[in-house]
Amino acid sequence: MDGGLIGDPQEVGLDRAGLERAIDLLEGQRVEGLHNGAQLFVAHRGRPVVDAAIGEVVPGVPLRTDSVMLWFSSGKPLTAVAIAQQVERGRLAFDDRIQEYIPEFANGKESATVRHVLTHTAGFPMAAFPFGQYDWDEMIQRICEAPAEWAPGTEAGYHPVSGWCILGEIVRRLDGRPIEIYLHDEVFKPLGMKNTTLGMPEARATELGDRLSAVTAKSDEPAAVVLAGSDNPEYRRRVLPGSSSYGPAHDLGRFYLALWNGGEWQGARILERETVDLITATHRQGMTDSTRTASLGAEVRTPWGLGLMKGGNAEDLNSIRYGRLSTSAAYGHGGALSSIGFVEPSRDLVVVTVANGLVSEADNNRRLRDVSDLIHTACRNR
Repeated sequence: MDGGLIGDPQEVGLDRAGLERAIDLLEGQRVEGLHNGAQLFVAHRGRPVVDAAIGEVVPGVPLRTDSVMLWFSSGKPLTAVAIAQQVERGRLAFDDRIQEYIPEFANGKESATVRHVLTHTAGFPMAAFPFGQYDWDEMIQRICEAPAEWAPGTEAGYHPVSGWCILGEIVRRLDGRPIEIYLHDEVFKPLGMKNTTLGMPEARATELGDRLSAVTAKSDEPAAVVLAGSDNPEYRRRVLPGSSSYGPAHDLGRFYLALWNGGEWQGARILERETVDLITATHRQGMTDSTRTASLGAEVRTPWGLGLMKGGNAEDLNSIRYGRLSTSAAYGHGGALSSIGFVEPSRDLVVVTVANGLVSEADNNRRLRDVSDLIHTACRNR
């Protein structure tokens, strides 16, 4: 293991043994075959108490706390914050139509708003589209040309990639910087997220060497096998704001510490407190998610903030990864078959778990849920 507990967690009201059990559980899951390695970051009352890495990048290469992991959709809230910054700067409103900023966005999607995209109700999930095959401009063109699958705002369905590419393009057209540069300048650098990037150019991959963790299918289910293809250099270089963020767990932890702290962390402010309160409130509730329901074979009705998944439903197949003791105040996001990052405001808790093994939905939900459960319980033992 690299890293571990930081200081004395009991000083901020956490049970030391409970946190050690969470780390041990990740190691047990490695032995079980769910991943080669995993990172865990935990902060309580604004103080980091766990920064640990167990297992390996690939066989024979230890995973470290500064190893760079693929977060998949756990990086979606980064672009949601970039959009919220545009709102704060007076360039955009959440209820503006996308077509106001991208005139070619059409084919039944003309009434879709920024809010619709952030709540996955915009009507163009394009769940099976091969986004990894296209460079940015052609990808945006294809999304604009795609027909609406439902009238925007009338139904809900998770947009795995399409919506977040459109949000990234809005930022580019408003600001002038590509979304990957914008996020580096306006979010990553101010917060000290030194090893985080959107996309992974080959030069960066070469620089990282064995600090760049492999992504391995640990299940023969089609989704795991397809997602393992994200390790391909051709895919890695693509900029996909909904699915191609890379970094260590502690970098994503700093992002969530800023949200927990009202938009500021260690002197760097990325949002005003009122904006954080707005985007982390519940904006969609009670709607069946057609995309996730189809892929999981069971009804999914996750509540949503603006780009953030809400907690508090122990039966929900999305938010269960926050743990069975999460409350409706919790917010964050998960990444495909591998990761979760969230804030539990009721316990002043920030948790990020990232594994490099892709398993079935059921095994991944169990893996992340059980780790989150132990951390919640550690908070209760004070």
